[in-house]
Amino acid sequence: MKSIYLLFVLLSTFGIHACTPQKPFMDYVLNWDGDTSILEVELTYSASQKDSTVFVFGDPSFGGQNDIFKVIKNIRVAPPEVVKIDYATRQITIHHNGAEERKIRYEIDGSFNKNQPTLASQTELFRPVITKGLLTLVNKQFTLKITDESNPLVSFIWRDHPENFNYFNSVVPSQRDPLKKISAYYNQVSEMVYFVMGDNIDVREYDVMDVPYYSVTTKEDKYGNDLQGSLSPFFESYFPSIHRFWNDTDFPFYFLAASALQNNQKEIGAGGFGMKNGFVMKLGRTFGAWEKYVTAHETAHTWIGIKMMLGKGSFDHQWFGEGFNDYTTLINLANSKIYEQEDFLHYLNDETLKKHYESNVKGAHNDSIAANYWTDYANYGKLPYRRGLIYAFFLDNQIRLASNGKFTLRNMLLDLYQYRKAKNKDEALTVDDFISVGATYIDKEELSQQVQRFMIEGLPIDFNNVKLIDAFNIEINGGIPQLNLSEGADLARIYQW
Repeated sequence: MKSIYLLFVLLSTFGIHACTPQKPFMDYVLNWDGDTSILEVELTYSASQKDSTVFVFGDPSFGGQNDIFKVIKNIRVAPPEVVKIDYATRQITIHHNGAEERKIRYEIDGSFNKNQPTLASQTELFRPVITKGLLTLVNKQFTLKITDESNPLVSFIWRDHPENFNYFNSVVPSQRDPLKKISAYYNQVSEMVYFVMGDNIDVREYDVMDVPYYSVTTKEDKYGNDLQGSLSPFFESYFPSIHRFWNDTDFPFYFLAASALQNNQKEIGAGGFGMKNGFVMKLGRTFGAWEKYVTAHETAHTWIGIKMMLGKGSFDHQWFGEGFNDYTTLINLANSKIYEQEDFLHYLNDETLKKHYESNVKGAHNDSIAANYWTDYANYGKLPYRRGLIYAFFLDNQIRLASNGKFTLRNMLLDLYQYRKAKNKDEALTVDDFISVGATYIDKEELSQQVQRFMIEGLPIDFNNVKLIDAFNIEINGGIPQLNLSEGADLARIYQW
């Protein structure tokens, strides 16, 4: 009788497991020989829809690259499955036709047109780069977006790769062996993943206030850069400064990835973008003051822009997401001594105040920025940076004056950060939230009018009628404000925390 009962239990247990639905997954297997411009991709996945699965490749909002779909090639499935491609919508539909295994193979072509050299860093920054001895990839450039609203487990593993190449991934940065699988859930992967592999790649690890930090650079380039040496001050002083600014070390890790452009034939500047727990930069000249700024600005996005932004999308209120982030960048560069007085004033005066007050679009309404951002980046793309930075500097001064130096904009931003953390994850911060939090430090009605006039309607601040703290004074020449430090003023004392 006991034997019959045991058999029944085993059968019942087996039946329960057999009926348990399979958890959704997407398993990527990658191949690259280190010499060619082709990355081979094999994706095995579960399908929640019985008849077909729909993927989307590429994201035009990522760098404004509308032709990214051209880099994916040789898309194929095995019979009885059939693949249909809609190039206009970038959709890839797999009709399963009863097939039990779900698998798609394709190639990513990261080659350059040597007759069309890179003229702006963004061209390579937002494209897959696969050339002899070097591969840099963001997941948006080679993975597929699934449309069935599942939240699968996504894994990556390299089947073939050059054995002597250094490797970095931003999923599990401590995992340095490409032959070992790395995994993350889809909602985490959708926030972007970065891969680097090459024989000219150097990966170093730092400890910054007990947070693991990684520095990933090209070792040599045609400009004579020592990128690891150029970045070391950020790990030694800037990152500790900005962690102290936000009172926040709640990070699993952080990384900096800086590599030289591969297809430029003349010196051009640097460009970068922030992502979850990291910053990616491509540069085409000697690492100098501008590159320091780009590195500092993008890494500062960890807070304003990633952990905290106004509106539901990054374009809603870029005066905050870019401009206020620019101000925290600038004052932390000053606090960490990476920027001295000359660099600080140069960025405020020459790169911001002068260019903004000379701009033909300085008075454009906030709603017009998104529509013109990528088509007229020189004007509309830079507008929220300059407009927001100028207002943040102005607001910082008003808070200092109203409190007799007891409070600064930092206090308001820290309050706003706590307010953000108290909200539900899917609930966005609003302009009203910004005003409500700021009302602790200056008159609420006055703050509301400032935001509406200066940030939404685009009215430039008239510094003829603005009082600043004693450390600063402004001259107006030809309608262009120019900021000066008063005699004896010390940036390290003004910006300390």
